[in-house]
Amino acid sequence: MKKLRVAVLMGGPSPERDVSVSTGRQIVTALDPERYSVLPVEITKEGKWLPRPDMLELPAGGTGSKQRGNPGGAIAHGRSGDIAPTTYDRFVEREQVDVAFIAMHGPFGEDGTMQGLLELLGIPYTGSGVLASALAMDKLRSRQIFEWHRIPVPAYLSVTADVWRDRGHVHQQVGKALGYPCVVKPNAVGSSIGVSLVRDASRLDPAIEKAFAYGPIVLIEEYIAGTEITCGIVDDPANGRPHALPLIEIVPHADFYDYDAKYATGGSDHLIPARVSDEVAARAQAIAVRAYQALGCEGMGRVDMIARAGDIVVLEINTIPGMTATSLLPDAARAAGIPFAELLDRIVRNAMRRADARPPVTPPTS
Repeated sequence: MKKLRVAVLMGGPSPERDVSVSTGRQIVTALDPERYSVLPVEITKEGKWLPRPDMLELPAGGTGSKQRGNPGGAIAHGRSGDIAPTTYDRFVEREQVDVAFIAMHGPFGEDGTMQGLLELLGIPYTGSGVLASALAMDKLRSRQIFEWHRIPVPAYLSVTADVWRDRGHVHQQVGKALGYPCVVKPNAVGSSIGVSLVRDASRLDPAIEKAFAYGPIVLIEEYIAGTEITCGIVDDPANGRPHALPLIEIVPHADFYDYDAKYATGGSDHLIPARVSDEVAARAQAIAVRAYQALGCEGMGRVDMIARAGDIVVLEINTIPGMTATSLLPDAARAAGIPFAELLDRIVRNAMRRADARPPVTPPTS
């Protein structure tokens, strides 16, 4: 049986680039070489496509190295330094990719941009489509949709550069509607980049300026004291139905779940099962699936929430969850009896199922 040619796309110009490369490495290492011919591809900050065959080399019993997959392929030999970056169209034409595994977090990878490019190229890809990816990345728009579906979200204010010109009015709104402490975050960046926990009004201005460095919209939201939980979701490759994985409780070793708490070894504890009642857990899983479906997500995702006195509040959806050594989706899958390689296999099979289900595109006749 012919192996599927899987291009694992990582990197890009996003501020989450380093996390993306780490995720990509984990995926390259874990994809089953008996099923897949793996092509690691790093997108440079300039947007070039750089084959990374060096990522295919794994230690073999402590001596030498072992090549995984892609025997005889165009990039199966040599190291990345021997290969010049190329444009995406030339790369795709040369490599004849069957499916792209998107391991790109944040802008240009998780926000519908890469998904749109792959749609134009006719290449199946993992995860959600263009619209769901864009909506999930945009915290303001996703929350507006959640509110329409009566899915609880934190109280929040959105601030643009025009609104921020009247800082006194913003301070007044925050004090009246949200109070302190509050949380300030960029609207369309993940991994807690640019996020600040603001304990009093004197710290609001620098927190907002910091968040503006990552985009034109800043969210200020109420700080919710409660149990931080997350629910991984993976679609059934046979029928596309979303299945909620066991809840994970996140206990950061910091004031809040910031970048270091997420990615530094020992930065947080992940407790499975979460320390909530069975009733609250079931409600959280049901709300997570509702939120996932409300945005039209597909393949896999992770819904971050707070359990507060029995109520569930949705913070956001990650359509391309991290796959690093400290990431949550692989932890949840393991708790459900799904090894990492099988999790990746399910994600790829979902991508192929979705591609197979699409009607053929017939060009218009003149």
